[in-house]
Amino acid sequence: MTTIWDIMEPDPERVRRLAVALDIDPLVATVLINRQITSTTAARAFLAPSLRDITPPEIITDIERAADRLAAALTANEKILVFGDYDVDGVTATAVLLEFLQAAGGHVSPYIPHRRKEGYGLRSEQIHRRIRHRGYQLVITVDCGITSHEAVEVASAGGIDIIITDHHQPSASLPDAVAVIDPKREDCNAGLDHLAGVGMAFYLLIALRRCLRDMGFWKQRPEPNLKRLCSLVALGTIADMVPLVKENRAFVQAGLTMLSSRPGIKALMDVSGVSPRRVESDDVAFRLAPRLNAAGRVAHASLALRLLTTRDARRAARMAKTLDRLNTRRRQIENKIADEIHQRIAAQPEILDQHALIMAAPDWHEGVLGIVAARLTRAFTRPVILLAQNETHARGSARSIPGIDLYGLLASCAAHLEHFGGHAMAAGLTLRNDQLTAFTQAFLGHLADRTGPQDYCRRLSLDAEIALGQITPRLLDQLETLQPFGQGTPEPLFITRDVDVESHRVVGGHHRQMVLRSRHQSSGQRYQAIQFNIDPDQEPPASFKRLALHLRWNRWNGSRRPQVMVVATDPETDTGRS
Repeated sequence: MTTIWDIMEPDPERVRRLAVALDIDPLVATVLINRQITSTTAARAFLAPSLRDITPPEIITDIERAADRLAAALTANEKILVFGDYDVDGVTATAVLLEFLQAAGGHVSPYIPHRRKEGYGLRSEQIHRRIRHRGYQLVITVDCGITSHEAVEVASAGGIDIIITDHHQPSASLPDAVAVIDPKREDCNAGLDHLAGVGMAFYLLIALRRCLRDMGFWKQRPEPNLKRLCSLVALGTIADMVPLVKENRAFVQAGLTMLSSRPGIKALMDVSGVSPRRVESDDVAFRLAPRLNAAGRVAHASLALRLLTTRDARRAARMAKTLDRLNTRRRQIENKIADEIHQRIAAQPEILDQHALIMAAPDWHEGVLGIVAARLTRAFTRPVILLAQNETHARGSARSIPGIDLYGLLASCAAHLEHFGGHAMAAGLTLRNDQLTAFTQAFLGHLADRTGPQDYCRRLSLDAEIALGQITPRLLDQLETLQPFGQGTPEPLFITRDVDVESHRVVGGHHRQMVLRSRHQSSGQRYQAIQFNIDPDQEPPASFKRLALHLRWNRWNGSRRPQVMVVATDPETDTGRS
């Protein structure tokens, strides 16, 4: 697979002006301009995001209507149900609403469907079997509901009001709910498309608290501190891989500092080896979120919800250990499916002649298919759709690559699908088994019409060229001020050339530590480097023509030292070291 190394080249004069105005290293100014942060004002807001500067909630379509209805439910002591999704975004959104409404004295309960038994989103059978007979008068969906037209009709006929909060792409028409809060609806001009489901739920609470304040509601009880909920908002936002820009950046920066204040999250940090002294977005994305997601993938997401909302440290410790075990089980199931797919491709290499991988099997565990699809997308640089089949239907997950709109492609194949939803990079879908062949042909046909060979190349977007001698404590300190990193604000990626490998060793089975030296640096200074997920049996070359790398501090036992994180390599020769 071809990899294209793209080095961005911002205007040098703009870089110089920004560096001077902010007194920052030109490399850091280069990164900011590469992220379209070009003015001094925008750069200062980016480097120091504040909750005070977020977009006011009242410009979100239907949010005041939702706040009014929810305030009426609280004052009348109506039974309220918060209906969430089973991923971390949905669970944290459920927890955010649950905690606030309980603090406001609400008669409120949570409901998270079982991934395999019930599937995604609010459905009419849930209204019939689980919601209506329990006397709920108001249901609030979080991180779902935007396509639940039939369920909303059934609920309304039974005297149940629905408020939808979601961030997924709506269909051509909206459900006939009391209020539909979704930044992607056509008549919403709030500019909040980047929010996760938990972000939309949090915005509803901002509007609700203000509505209740205007009613004098808080004269009878303490007004909840919304900032304390930012730990949950940060967790769900990072886990859902939405762009960490604007409001999301403020939520995450505020929330990361408070994660360990929650007994459940602190217990999860303990079992996953995350230090509470300095929590970064990577810790959430790669350590905390997978363990929370494991509940919904291989058991029930209610365990994750109980962990996040408990105030009992002992219970939290027990639940965190259970989640850790479930995550181990999830990895085993995931690896088994991935190995099976790789074996299928090895036996039928012509599968890779297609520009998408679409596979189905009756014994696959639906809960992990999204993760496996993401792995295969990275491995083969093309969209991947994996489906678990029962006697009549196939249901599963799809993942895409940058530049290929997965949701748009599925919408073009809607005639073959019973349900689908998601966004450009990730989606879920359900179809009848007898439609699988027709769907596959339609999807591949639309994909061929909309893409060309250039869309299937791996691309490295490099911020700037750097010499190893430019790595200084000041530069590393300033690069840290660009955090949190994530979607929309990737960690700076640099290119350096002509690097010799002085020594190396394999650690952890599949990672390589190296000592690097620049061939052109007269001082002979050495740099510690790490490269993850390598082939331990393959010797590294004696030198590299170029390296793509991140630059970080490596902190250990109270000390720190510069570390090069090797992302991609271009060997000087193909001859290994002796």
